[in-house]
Amino acid sequence: MWINFKNKILKRIDSYGKSERLYIIPTFDGLKLLALNLILLVIGLVYANNYVLLFNFILFCLFLGSMYYTHFNLQGLSLDSAHLAPIHMNNHGTLTLFFKSKSNLGHYFLNLKFNNSFFKLEEGVEPFSFESGTKKALSVDFSVLGLQRGETFLTKICIETFFPFHLFKCFMYFNPRLSVVIYPEKLDLKNHISEMLKDEKLDDGDDFMLDNFRVGDSLKHVLWKKLAQTNQWYSKKLISPKVNPIVLSLDQKISTPALIENQLSSLAFELCVLHNENIQYGLILNNLYIPPGHSRVHLSRCLHALAVYEY
Repeated sequence: MWINFKNKILKRIDSYGKSERLYIIPTFDGLKLLALNLILLVIGLVYANNYVLLFNFILFCLFLGSMYYTHFNLQGLSLDSAHLAPIHMNNHGTLTLFFKSKSNLGHYFLNLKFNNSFFKLEEGVEPFSFESGTKKALSVDFSVLGLQRGETFLTKICIETFFPFHLFKCFMYFNPRLSVVIYPEKLDLKNHISEMLKDEKLDDGDDFMLDNFRVGDSLKHVLWKKLAQTNQWYSKKLISPKVNPIVLSLDQKISTPALIENQLSSLAFELCVLHNENIQYGLILNNLYIPPGHSRVHLSRCLHALAVYEY
């Protein structure tokens, strides 16, 4: 009964709780200690037992002192910013929170909680602390797991503490305003459509090594500046000649959600493979066309298109 009542109160506070405002409520252990205080007070007054009253006074001081230190442990803490790089579904990422503190005494045994259907905290996350005197660089990393693809916003997180005696729970809400992108899971299924653009004019690229010019070598590979400086002929030899760009797309004949998700996972895997092999790649998703290219930004753009794809 108490657990249900406590959960209703916490859900109501979670719905209407204001950012960066401290809340404190007694735990079940705290209520048991309060009930013991009341019982001892009645016994001490009825039987006029000073020892019982003294013990009751000590427990009551412990109760009030715990409330004060639990509240004081979280006071002065504020969230400066948050960062989470895009991750793939069912893969791990690192959520970094940057805090500021007005307290010189530190903050101990803090826990992070948030509700989001796209990603979650890894199991077994240990409480974190900020030692006394660390007022500037307050940052902590949390391991998270991607649950489903898409783009979401982390708009509310909760930092809570039960320090020092678990008699009170003090918590505070923050709004990190963090945009999070979860890419599709990378699966080597090869059930997508891949087409090579054979009519594209290939660029020789920048990956080359110097070699002595030989009869029959193309004049466009001659290093004319080197010839003018040394009066010797040199030519560029490509280390890895580029191939034709490849355009990836979905098989429009497949319409079931599960198979489409598999295709998106297959496309995500293929995009990463082409990127690592230095092959230019493009992407077609219904009316969206991303021309072939090759860069870290281009890969992020293609994966982001897969993450927010709707069918």
